Amino acid sequence: MPTEPAPAINATAALRAWLTCHRSQLWLALRMTIAASLAYALATALGLPQGYWAVLTTIIVTQNSVGGSLKAAAERLVGSVCGALVGAAAAIMLPAHTPLVLGVALVAAVAPLALLTAFSPGFRIAPVTAIIVLLSTGTATLGPLGYALDRVLEIALGAVIGLGVSLLIAPARAHAQVRDVASETAALLADVMAGLVPAVCAGTPDVGTLPMRIHAALSRLDASVAEAARERRSRLSDQPDPKPLYRTLRRLRQDIFALNRTLGEALPNQVQAALEAPWSALARAVVTTLRSLAQALPERQLPDDDAALQTSAAAFNAAIDAVWRDELTRSLPADVVGRILGSVFLVEQLLRDLGDLLERVREAAAPSLRD
Repeated sequence: MPTEPAPAINATAALRAWLTCHRSQLWLALRMTIAASLAYALATALGLPQGYWAVLTTIIVTQNSVGGSLKAAAERLVGSVCGALVGAAAAIMLPAHTPLVLGVALVAAVAPLALLTAFSPGFRIAPVTAIIVLLSTGTATLGPLGYALDRVLEIALGAVIGLGVSLLIAPARAHAQVRDVASETAALLADVMAGLVPAVCAGTPDVGTLPMRIHAALSRLDASVAEAARERRSRLSDQPDPKPLYRTLRRLRQDIFALNRTLGEALPNQVQAALEAPWSALARAVVTTLRSLAQALPERQLPDDDAALQTSAAAFNAAIDAVWRDELTRSLPADVVGRILGSVFLVEQLLRDLGDLLERVREAAAPSLRD
C-alpha cells in the first residue's frame, strides 16, 4: 500500500506550529519592513536631503503594539523638535565658529537637554538632534534654522509613516498583550501554589526560578498596561482599564509567596491531622482556578464558576474553627500559633484577591464595540 511521506508531514506541521507561535514577531518584522520602504520612497520623492532620518525613525516608531508606537512617535517627534530648536538657537548665537566657541555652545545646548533626558528618558533623542544641528556641515550650507527644519520634517515623516503602518497593517493591540502576559503570570503563580499542596505536613519546597520568572512577567505586564492605557487615552481602544488586573496579580503574588514563607515548615502533628485534608483540597482548588483563569484570559473566554473553590474554602474555615474549638494549639509555642493565625489571614486575603481576579477576567471577556 502506498504511504505518505511522514517526514514531510512532520516538517510541515512543525513549520506551521512555529509560524503560529511567532506570529506577532513576524507581523512586527513585516510592519517594520513596509514602514522603512515607504519612508525611503516618500523621502526620495520629496527630495529630502537626508531621508535616512525618516527611515531610521520608522524603525524606532514601529513597536510591538499600537500603544508602544504612539509612545515612540510622540517621544521621537517632541524630542527632535526640542533638540533642533535648542541646537539651532545655539548655532545662531555663535559669535564665531572657532573650536572653543563651538565647544562652549555645545555644552550650553546639551546641558539642559541632558537634564531633561535624565528626568524623562524618552527624550534622549533631543541632545542627539542638538549635537547634529550644531556640528553637521549641513548647517553651514542651509543655515541653522533650515537644517533644523529639514531634520524635523524628516523625523516627522518617519513618525507618521511608522504610526500609520502600526495602525493599518495587522495592528497589534496592547490589550491583547496584557491578556497574554497576565495569563502567563497566573499560570506561574499556579505553579508556586501547587508546591503548597502538601505544606501542612511537609513544609514548602524550593520554588527555584519561579520568583524571578514571575517578577519578569509582571514587569512586562506593567509595560503592556502602560501601552494599553495610552491606546485608551487615544480612543483607539474601548477595552476595560487594565491597571486593576495588574494590581490584582501583584497582590496575588504577595499572598502566595507570603503563604510559602509562613508554611515553610510542617505544622505540629495534632494540627496536621485536622488541617491536612481541607488545606490540600483548598490549595488544589486555588491551583485549578488560577490555571482556568490563565486559559480564559488570552481567548477572552468567560471563566468557569468558582463553586469548588468556595466549597473547599468553607471546609478549610470549618477545620480552622475546629482547631480553636478543640484547643489543639494550647500547648504549642507562640511562634507556631502565630504561623497558624498568619496562614488563616493570608488564606482570607488570597481568596479575596482571587475573587477580584475572577472579576477582572470576566471584564476582559466582555464584548468590545470594536470587536
